[in-house]
Amino acid sequence: MAITLSLSLPQPTTQLHLGHGLLESDLLTSLCEGHRIALVADEALETLYAAPLAARLGADLFLIPSGEKAKTEEAKQRLIEQLLEKKHDRNTLLLALGGGTTTDLVGFVASIYLRGVPLILIPTTLLAMVDASIGGKTAINTPFGKNLLGTLYYPKAVVADLNTLQTLSPQERLNGLAEIVKMGLIADATILEEQSFSSLIEKAIRAKISIVEQDPTERGLRRILNFGHTIAHALETVSNYQMPHGQAVAIGCAVESYLSHTLGYLSATDLARIPRISVSLPKNYQRQALLEAMKRDKKNRQGSIRFVLIDQIGRAFPFDGDYCRSVNEKELEPALDWMEENSLDKSEFFP
Repeated sequence: MAITLSLSLPQPTTQLHLGHGLLESDLLTSLCEGHRIALVADEALETLYAAPLAARLGADLFLIPSGEKAKTEEAKQRLIEQLLEKKHDRNTLLLALGGGTTTDLVGFVASIYLRGVPLILIPTTLLAMVDASIGGKTAINTPFGKNLLGTLYYPKAVVADLNTLQTLSPQERLNGLAEIVKMGLIADATILEEQSFSSLIEKAIRAKISIVEQDPTERGLRRILNFGHTIAHALETVSNYQMPHGQAVAIGCAVESYLSHTLGYLSATDLARIPRISVSLPKNYQRQALLEAMKRDKKNRQGSIRFVLIDQIGRAFPFDGDYCRSVNEKELEPALDWMEENSLDKSEFFP
């Protein structure tokens, strides 16, 4: 049975559809009615989903690279030029079919193409369903860091077909589980106890919706969604974006939980209860490079590295509504030492 959720914001409401068999249903036909359609898909999905869906909807199909190669200035410019070549106008509806890198790129292009065209996201990975497609964030990367160019642009709808998860690799499943663990750590401790996979996804989505509704433009509470990401984005940057986002988030959540403990916010009992996922640091890891990357984090102020911290499982510390605090390098050292000591293949950062 499919469920439909609604994300209420000052912007037009985003419909969120979650269920099985949605790609084969009449839902997308109904949502696209009255528009010319441009379907932008991860090239790896061409035969499996993209070409059949484009044929059924009568859409122009544009393929983009898989993974972080999609989130580049070159990929963005190429997609825009292809849309212009095909004479797509402001009545065009962009459909983004793929994982988080696809939704990030296509969302960004939708927000700037002819000053904004309607958008529907069709996430096909666990990570995209529970995180990237929810909340309106779009971005591309730069050589200086991850997601440094982007917009807040809310889609008309998100259509998450759970059947697409059946073809996920173990690595892709881990990527999504890391973000689900994050939601359990910052917002809803019951997520970490959930046994049903579909309920796990729904709970994570509901938790993120609640946060985004309260702070759609990230002035305070919404910053807690960056828990684990100060470390994670820096790891991705120093790996030249070769490290999968979920692996980096798994390490980031573990390290920032440990930091929460060493700074006196999180008890040793709660720290020991946090689930672990086995992950290794990038082969070319260097602490100084990591620190330099963290200094370019979007949460920073006046050159100070700022972290979201938790004081119990399921709650981020509010810091008078700022939801993050500055941490100097001396305070950060014990957490980085711990990370490096536990970075071998046999280690477990987060079973």
